[in-house]
Amino acid sequence: MAEVGRKRAVEEAADRLRRDILIGTYRPGDHLPGERELSAQLGVSRLTLRSAIARLESQGLVRAVHGAGNLVLDFRETGGIELIGYLAGLAIENRAVPLTFLGELFEMRRIIAAEVIAKATERATDAELRALYTIVDQMRENVRDTRRFMELDLAFARGIAKATKNFAFVLTFNTVQRVIEQNPALELAFAANAEQTVQVYARLAELMVERNASRARQVTDRLLDRLDRRTLELIGRLTGTPMP
Repeated sequence: MAEVGRKRAVEEAADRLRRDILIGTYRPGDHLPGERELSAQLGVSRLTLRSAIARLESQGLVRAVHGAGNLVLDFRETGGIELIGYLAGLAIENRAVPLTFLGELFEMRRIIAAEVIAKATERATDAELRALYTIVDQMRENVRDTRRFMELDLAFARGIAKATKNFAFVLTFNTVQRVIEQNPALELAFAANAEQTVQVYARLAELMVERNASRARQVTDRLLDRLDRRTLELIGRLTGTPMP
């Protein structure tokens, strides 16, 4: 139990420091406060603080400088995909990250999804396609259960990734899923437009059954573009930050 408590303390300290870096409290070129001051601010031991900073260093947010403490890096130059979820969460929470970042995230998702669905259209087994239909039915039954709907949405995406028979797609999805699950604020992005999402996913499943990869690619891009625009509009209303 003590080990679990320490891991939670490390995560919480890392989250607070990560947020302060992402929203600009600590800017590129700044140095984090010294260990004694920072551990007091966060209410953690120095050992816990060092573990939290090591986590930030692995994410490209800080770099230890001998004799000078921890230098804050420009995450736009050094950060990786694991920061996407944190930035999106901050955008939804109406902090310093603009909501337009979600639009950029959706655009990336749309581009990747079009290609992945095209491959799945060519390679999916009939059983895998039936499983996708089953997930869509379950999503339809859970449009009011935010957490469950998000889980099913991710299950649908995983089913498509596996259907490509490309292990690199699956590993990429695993990273994306971890990022999403670590950021509870992202549930709103899944729930804001749940009913239309179900309709679009049902159509995507139908496209794959047709076994026409070129058509699946084109229609997927068009459907997701329309879905994403509406979802962003709804999130803007819910958070009080309308999209420009």
